[in-house]
Amino acid sequence: MTPVTINTDLCKFDELCVRECPLGVLKMVEKGQAPVVSPRKARYCINCGHCMAVCPTNAITLTAFADQNSSPLESDKIADYESIEMFLKTRRSIRKFKKKPLSIDEISDLIHLSAYAPSGHNAQPVSWTVLNQPEKVQELASLVVDWMNELVAQKNPLAEKLFLAGITRAFKSGIDLICREAPALAVNWAPSIGITPDVDAIVSATHLELAAHAKGLGVCWAGYLMAAAKYSEPIRTFLNIPDQHIIHGALLLGHPAVKYRNTPPRHKAVGEKSDAGFIFPARKNEHS
Repeated sequence: MTPVTINTDLCKFDELCVRECPLGVLKMVEKGQAPVVSPRKARYCINCGHCMAVCPTNAITLTAFADQNSSPLESDKIADYESIEMFLKTRRSIRKFKKKPLSIDEISDLIHLSAYAPSGHNAQPVSWTVLNQPEKVQELASLVVDWMNELVAQKNPLAEKLFLAGITRAFKSGIDLICREAPALAVNWAPSIGITPDVDAIVSATHLELAAHAKGLGVCWAGYLMAAAKYSEPIRTFLNIPDQHIIHGALLLGHPAVKYRNTPPRHKAVGEKSDAGFIFPARKNEHS
């Protein structure tokens, strides 16, 4: 099956798609005619959609998305740099949520948008497990506490480093420092073997986080859950993670219970000349 279909009635023979295809799947056979799919390279198509995106007449369809057309790019809706700067500066890790549920449709929209994140060879290897019932989120938090208690009992150095004894005591007294009583949770995972599955999953989760911020939702990375999921089989089972797959992102989701009014400072980026160019070293985030 050919990966790309070109409507010859709409094609303007401008060769833009041929020049834009990153893997040379499309080629010109004769000037003034529509491009064709190279039989030798057809199997290399990664469904990136560059050919659809560059075509001014919407003449191209990807077979993998035969039921969908490309959407016109609305340049007036693209945020300018100052808007993006304010958007990114106002993103905060939300740890207090309203007791207002999130529907699975709301979260599905965010997951769909996260698929526009870049992935190595456009492999799109990221899957998601979503908990949108607060009681299930708390059940998962309890499994994390079980793992923490095991480490504390073993006197594992990680337990002291992450203050796990204090966190489990707090949880027992009704203070959830693990899932923050979030109404929903989205966990992404990818195969352990692939092109760049770990990076793909993290970038995908970051896209979801920013999309949620744009919708006025609050997000916080569930670091304790992510640490526990590396070692706890009960957690992997609860989240339906298949064998040979790894969790890379866990995001608490909900409506923020706090309204922020200012953007706090960050260290200025200061470049230092090097032989190859410039180095922007990390600035230690600690008290002087």
